[in-house]
Amino acid sequence: EAAEPHLVADGPLELRRARHPLLLHHLGRERVVPIDVTLGGAFRTLVITGPNTGGKTVTLKTVGLLTLMAQAGLHIPAAPGSVVRVFPQVFADIGDEQSIEQSLSTFSSHLRSIVAILGALAPPALVLLDEIGAGTDPTEGAALARAIIETLHERGACTIVTTHYSELKTLAHELPGVENASVEFDPETLRPTFRLLMGQPGRSNAFIIAARLGLPAAVVERARGYLSREQVRVDELLAELTRDRARAERDREEAERLRAEAGALRERFAAEVAHLEAARAEALRRARREVEEAVRQARREVAALLEEARRRRTPEDAREARRRLEALAATWAERLGGEAEPAGEAPQQVEVGQAVLVAGLGQTGRVVAAANDRGEVEVEVGRVRLRVPLAGLRLRPAPAVATAPGAPVAPRVERAGGLPATAEAPSPSLSLRGLTVDDALLEVDRYLDAAVLAGLPRVTLIHGKGTGALRRAVQDFLRGHPHVRTFRPGGHGEGGEGVTVVELDV
Repeated sequence: EAAEPHLVADGPLELRRARHPLLLHHLGRERVVPIDVTLGGAFRTLVITGPNTGGKTVTLKTVGLLTLMAQAGLHIPAAPGSVVRVFPQVFADIGDEQSIEQSLSTFSSHLRSIVAILGALAPPALVLLDEIGAGTDPTEGAALARAIIETLHERGACTIVTTHYSELKTLAHELPGVENASVEFDPETLRPTFRLLMGQPGRSNAFIIAARLGLPAAVVERARGYLSREQVRVDELLAELTRDRARAERDREEAERLRAEAGALRERFAAEVAHLEAARAEALRRARREVEEAVRQARREVAALLEEARRRRTPEDAREARRRLEALAATWAERLGGEAEPAGEAPQQVEVGQAVLVAGLGQTGRVVAAANDRGEVEVEVGRVRLRVPLAGLRLRPAPAVATAPGAPVAPRVERAGGLPATAEAPSPSLSLRGLTVDDALLEVDRYLDAAVLAGLPRVTLIHGKGTGALRRAVQDFLRGHPHVRTFRPGGHGEGGEGVTVVELDV
């Protein structure tokens, strides 16, 4: 029911959803309307107007009592975050202290209290005055009330006063540091709502109440006729201000509702996006694992096929190996086609001598015969010729090749079955300079496959010296490659540390 306030030696007093502790005790939390009060920041004097029994006096008592409770070290019945300024002096003149024995009227009793307050005032101080200037002639009472308020304000006190005098409502527009407030009244039910409206002066509801209670309309209109034009205009402005404030309150509540809905939608959207991202990441991981396994299996099958081709050297065996390699390429092209699309585009047509990628094998070859009437192109991969549909090819530049300084000239090699080598045989050396490690390893892998198919016993990989990072990566890759028998750095006249000479298992 209570919270610890934040105490400050200087600055504004800010009570949020504050309730009078005695009312809270007797009526319960649900029946006591909370109020928000600010004092001592942008303004030091607060003038509260409104109907009787509307909550003006309860507001004074709530502010005074919660201030003293906080300074005594007690929690206060207000929302967390409330700020209470420490006042060495707290003065209050609340209630009717008229006395028959002392011949004191209401006006006299209030005035004596105010005289005592002004005599003892030594700001910083909190002054609470109820119905200031009441109990005497309205004109003189309003003038006296204004003079007292101005004096307290000039002397630096933080002051809250309640009044019925309409003349005091203009102080907020004439004197800096003064603000209006009012207690709300519902003209439909003819009952106060007990809500404190900061920044809004109270309007007179006498004519509305009189009409609703049955006073003849003619009498009410006659009474209106006795008001000055300025008084009528002020009342109309206050009525318009009340309507605007009600609309603003409804708009604020609607905005809060929409903000809450937007927040909920944002959180739900973020959760759904996170779920979709997680599912996408898992799908990618699963697909990557499947493709990697498929590539490993394809390598095993190709290696077995190459091993069998090396054991058999007759032309008939070569044709059979080529047929089986074509079948294997078609099988893997179909198997991997729906899982991982090879890079590049399928060509509409190709030319003899053009470099292409056989998608099913992941190997680069050259076109040696144009497409036939079935759309099949003859491609030479290393020393093996395949017939591959155009859809199974990708446009790809041939890997860069170069001859290392002093590198040995490749010996004449023969096809399986003793057929002579063609001009399309891979170079005995491959240049990797200028490539990233990933790109270089990919080119090395493809090059070694082509070299083994071509029957090259030895090749040279040109990686340059540089920092040695590319050389180490290439040599680490060669250690586990199935086509590599041994490898060594280049010797004198071969390129030295800038090349690696690889002995292939052919």
